[in-house]
Amino acid sequence: MARPNTTESLKHALTALGLNPGMTLMVHSALGQVGYTVGGPAALISAMQEVLGGGGTLVMPCESPQLLDPDTYQDPRAEAGWYDTIREHLPVFDSRTTPTTLGAVPEAFRTWPRTLRSNHPLVSVCANGKLANEITAEHSLPFGEGPNTPFEKLYDLDAHTLLLGVGFNRCTSLHYAESLTPNRRTTTHRYPVIEAGKRVWVESPDMANDDGVHFPVVGERFVATGKVAKGQVGNADALLFRTRELVDFAAEYFREVMPEQAED
Repeated sequence: MARPNTTESLKHALTALGLNPGMTLMVHSALGQVGYTVGGPAALISAMQEVLGGGGTLVMPCESPQLLDPDTYQDPRAEAGWYDTIREHLPVFDSRTTPTTLGAVPEAFRTWPRTLRSNHPLVSVCANGKLANEITAEHSLPFGEGPNTPFEKLYDLDAHTLLLGVGFNRCTSLHYAESLTPNRRTTTHRYPVIEAGKRVWVESPDMANDDGVHFPVVGERFVATGKVAKGQVGNADALLFRTRELVDFAAEYFREVMPEQAED
């Protein structure tokens, strides 16, 4: 008979997958795929922290695309005739209070005791543990998933990535990998910030959405290399791998499929 997930059962499953004390771990998750969990998101966070121990660091993306200009962030509930009102009242990012849209687990982790959050209005990262300050201290405004960001820091630290009930389309390190290639796909984001005590709108270049074009292909090919540990955590399929190995593999893929254009 099926049983509910508990902190103890999740710890056992995570350890069997390959998590161990002292690891720096970026997690992308979908609690609904894990299944009924006694204690909800808090139980899963506690299980991961207990396995990583005091020398480890737990990391999660904490994005807030709802702060974008409504022309860019297409909220189906917002009618086009409301856009001017939305722009007038759209709040600026606050690392303490701005919620994330990425689900129940990262939202709970955002408010977890001693969690730190990087200062980026759209693609902030939360971290808790030994290296939390080092990971979140620097976050470039342009290309927020590229160099001089927590995503580069995770690469430098040889962190691991856990995909828990989600696919490679949710893996932000693939944006970092693409950012390192000459013909990366880019976009421009517009959002409000506070400058000199005033609320102003700014624009910054960023990586474009993949929309399922390349990321699933990269993920499938990377898994085929044998460098990914596979397992089950609750009801969810789980994949664990070294972030640096994925980024290096993906950057080579992007260089091949997006070759640098020859100058005229």
